[in-house]
Amino acid sequence: MFILDDHKIDRIVTHWKRYLFGGLMVIAIVVMLPRGWQIGILSGFMLFSLGIYGMALRRWRSDPGLWMLAALLVFSLGPCSAYFEFLQWHSVFTKNRNWFSWDEIRVSIDAIVALYLLLECVKLAVSVAIKNWKYTHLKPV
Repeated sequence: MFILDDHKIDRIVTHWKRYLFGGLMVIAIVVMLPRGWQIGILSGFMLFSLGIYGMALRRWRSDPGLWMLAALLVFSLGPCSAYFEFLQWHSVFTKNRNWFSWDEIRVSIDAIVALYLLLECVKLAVSVAIKNWKYTHLKPV
């Protein structure tokens, strides 16, 4: 399902430092690798971004205005995610070759992992926008 449950949201926002520093470490390792072996810069950046969003959305159960930030993230990241996903799969299926070069394989692997992390960011933002609105604005009867 597209909307995350409370446990998954809590896990992301609780471990935001791990995502943030993990992304920085991946980026640092990629920068130190030789030019032909560099793989993971997009994935590292998206892992870093997931850490930033987790940090920004930490108080998702109690902050009454946080749904607006999450909705802004959805409307800015959602179309980007869909467009990048389309471009990635379009480039894979429009090739008329029987083989791929190492450069195409490493960029495709990195892009697929980065797209998965971008989808996680979008799912986090959608879930926080909906659940924060429910928890802070809808009064129980």
